[in-house]
Amino acid sequence: MLEFAPLAFLRSRRYDHGMTKVAKITISLPPEQAEEARAAVARGEAPNVSQYVSAALAAVAPAAATEKEDTLADLVADIIAEDGEPSPEAYAWADRVLGLTDRQG
Repeated sequence: MLEFAPLAFLRSRRYDHGMTKVAKITISLPPEQAEEARAAVARGEAPNVSQYVSAALAAVAPAAATEKEDTLADLVADIIAEDGEPSPEAYAWADRVLGLTDRQG
């Protein structure tokens, strides 16, 4: 005859108490990235999607830490220094793409 464990015991065994050392969040990813994460887990490259995302973030964290003083203005200044000022056509294109043009005129 099978004996069943009390429900409280099953709950405590099912819950990973080590999970209290992480923050649970919800993120949205493009479908291709979500599929890549699932595929990496299926290939055994990560134990689960959370670990896959965590490893990806850890890989970019050092680069972000060294550049944390940079601002968007710094990036734009670097691009202009390398490539020159955008042309009037480039500004017009950006305005159209961003919906900043007057559609009535």
